[in-house]
Amino acid sequence: MSLHRSSNGPPPAKPLVALLDGRDCTIEMPLLKDVATVAFCDASSTSEIHGKVLEEAVGALMWHTISLTREDLQKFKSLKIIVRIGSGYDNIDIKAAGELGIAVCNVPGFGVEESADTTLCHILTLYRRTYWLANSLQMGKRINGPEHLKEVANGSARIRRDTLGIVGLGKPLMILFKMTKLLIGLSICRSLVHLST
Repeated sequence: MSLHRSSNGPPPAKPLVALLDGRDCTIEMPLLKDVATVAFCDASSTSEIHGKVLEEAVGALMWHTISLTREDLQKFKSLKIIVRIGSGYDNIDIKAAGELGIAVCNVPGFGVEESADTTLCHILTLYRRTYWLANSLQMGKRINGPEHLKEVANGSARIRRDTLGIVGLGKPLMILFKMTKLLIGLSICRSLVHLST
């Protein structure tokens, strides 16, 4: 027996996938356009989610700005999977999701390099006052020689041979650890944290 769809009938409807707490679907839409309809909700709670999404969405993508409790999950009538965009899933009642037959996934590698880069930028900003120097230049302040630079950069410090303390060593911090050792010569003091459940 072969299954063959009649060419006279309408094409099958694509399943609905919703980005719950965002409105930028520029990454998701091109990837899913052939297999699903992607909608955005830009919601901070399930009370802000359109009824059509609650009734028809089979998949939900979410960041960290919305939480899904058992009561929230029960509002979704067709939901089969939730993908938490990021490494955690503490904003989802995963026990309730499992009991309701909803799979929960996360993306542990999402934003790892960006987190490490941003952390390093903050460290450099605090040591070398790059933010304040850039603002001075944007506001039209001219630096005329080393003495004037010393005045404008007051409070900046050398980094080399200083020590950076890292608590925990997840993926972003592991990249930061390698970058600081290679690029700027910081000594690293690290501590692994183990949380009991």
